Amino acid sequence: MINNNIKIVLGQFFTKDKLWLKPQIIDFIKSQNCDKVYDPFAGEGHLLEIAKEMGFNTLIGLDIDDKLGWGINDSLKSIPHIDDKTIIITNPPYLTNYSASRKKIMDKVKFYFEQTSYNDLYLLALDNMLIAQKSVVAIIPETFINSNFKKKNYLNSITILEENPFDDTDTPVVVACFDGKPKNLSEIKIYKNEKIINNLENIERMRLIPKNNLKIKFNDKSGWLAVRCVDTTDPNNMLKFDFKENIKYNWENSIKISSRLLTLINIKIPFDKKSEFVSECNKILSKLRSDTGDIILSPFKGNMKNGRRRRRLDFKTCRAIIEIAYANIFNKNYKGESKYE
Repeated sequence: MINNNIKIVLGQFFTKDKLWLKPQIIDFIKSQNCDKVYDPFAGEGHLLEIAKEMGFNTLIGLDIDDKLGWGINDSLKSIPHIDDKTIIITNPPYLTNYSASRKKIMDKVKFYFEQTSYNDLYLLALDNMLIAQKSVVAIIPETFINSNFKKKNYLNSITILEENPFDDTDTPVVVACFDGKPKNLSEIKIYKNEKIINNLENIERMRLIPKNNLKIKFNDKSGWLAVRCVDTTDPNNMLKFDFKENIKYNWENSIKISSRLLTLINIKIPFDKKSEFVSECNKILSKLRSDTGDIILSPFKGNMKNGRRRRRLDFKTCRAIIEIAYANIFNKNYKGESKYE
């Protein structure tokens, strides 16, 4: 077994079971009519073992770690093409430039980040995979949905996994299936586990874009509007807007400029309108979550006790919600940037 320090440097986390292999993913793999499975980040070979159980006889593995027994290749640099009857099924390395700096390992991975504009190595890996083969199935962080990946239109589907397929990390993940055919985003299906939720075009349309037309200050200890920006594990205590005094928290000593879990916002609202304003913000947030199946919000590690993935409300979306709520109450003629106006 590779030790944890090397795993961190290489960004390796190994799948342990078939939780990722949902019916729509099996159907996609079969639809590609390939007779070989290729894993350029083979690790301990769990994905190739599953491919063998599915009936594939020709299995090809590569890895940068010479202790794992595969052909040696740095697949973050390039991936050899096999042939047009080969499908990549893999779990590439996950490592952001921020994490590399925080863990003091940037000197070991700096070369890769210098080769790309992406901020996570799995996106560089995806680029290399799609150059090598047209058919790709990749288990990657769910942040992919909100990423700037250049070849999203080559996707066939994205499947959000609420169950964790790993033993050694709780990073929220999706299974991205690429078929090599450029298409409209409306043709790219998004699933949550086995259930289809929407298509990528509709999700992109429902993003809230702030107009920056209100004076709003986040992480202000003198603010009155509190926001829980991350779901707790309790499904009764999720993202919400509220009065400062209604959320038990050491606001005075805990709010900093870098705070992201909870924040205090300073915004001028007439006293007799504050309750209505808070209610309107929560109404917009609830509708956004319902209409998008939560996909629009970034995932947060771990699930709630009911199995639902925890989500994070970023300040950009939070600001947009506040602007729309304000306009709904004080300017009925306001035309916002989304249907949530």
